[in-house]
Amino acid sequence: MMQNDPLKPGYNFDAHLVAGLTPIIEGDELDFTIDRPSGMKGFIINFTSKGEGTIFHGKDAFDVQPGDLLLFPPSAAHYYQRKEDCSSWFHRWVYFRPRAFWHDWLNWQEERNGVYITRGLDEETIRHIEHLFIDIEYTSKSDVPYRNDLAVNLLEQLLIRCKSLQPDVVSKPLDPRVIEAMNYMTQHLNQDFSIEDISAHICLSPSRLGHLFRDEMEMTITQWRDDQRISRAKQLLVTTNYSINHIGRIVGYTDPLYFSRVFKRKSGVSPKRYREQVT
Repeated sequence: MMQNDPLKPGYNFDAHLVAGLTPIIEGDELDFTIDRPSGMKGFIINFTSKGEGTIFHGKDAFDVQPGDLLLFPPSAAHYYQRKEDCSSWFHRWVYFRPRAFWHDWLNWQEERNGVYITRGLDEETIRHIEHLFIDIEYTSKSDVPYRNDLAVNLLEQLLIRCKSLQPDVVSKPLDPRVIEAMNYMTQHLNQDFSIEDISAHICLSPSRLGHLFRDEMEMTITQWRDDQRISRAKQLLVTTNYSINHIGRIVGYTDPLYFSRVFKRKSGVSPKRYREQVT
């Protein structure tokens, strides 16, 4: 039988975003060790709100306290539990599949055994971060219009906030021409535009724009465009009854076979399989 509770073993984290609070109290039904030696398909960002937890064991073990943040990449092993001499550990978390342009936000300065750590934050920052976790969970579970878009937007705010807290971060604003290129693509996502169309709009040569975009975003224009299109397609697959071919056309793919190939390359499953898994 499929497990529908993400707090219990056996839950299949196949959704694009899942958020929650795990309230662990000594002797309660959630008082067990999470052990995923192969990690997960996506990322988990974790925030301790009360009590203490222990991450890993033996020489790799370390403890987390209220206000501490963890980021588990897909490659990192999961092994954590309530700290033995502490009666509780409440931690908020968000599981997510990142968009391609989030890459830079998902590398923090301090890392232990493949897991990123941020700690030592002031009280105001801790309150702000916890509110973001709460808002992400509330929004993702609500029935408000565009809840998926809103939850992803809040997650982006959380990831940017966490990245900005890293000691090695030097503020470097994006080139305004790259921002304008991204705005153009977002506004024309359903159209068959070319790099020449974008470059003409911002008065740069296609070659110069391609190099500038890659330097600033660490990916090509085509990669960024496809990432946005597939993210939008995922939302439509979950929130509408449109046919897969129609959704492909809405996000800019006139060839349904090409749409399915790009979707599977980005998501690991076909559009049909993705809809079956998350609905």
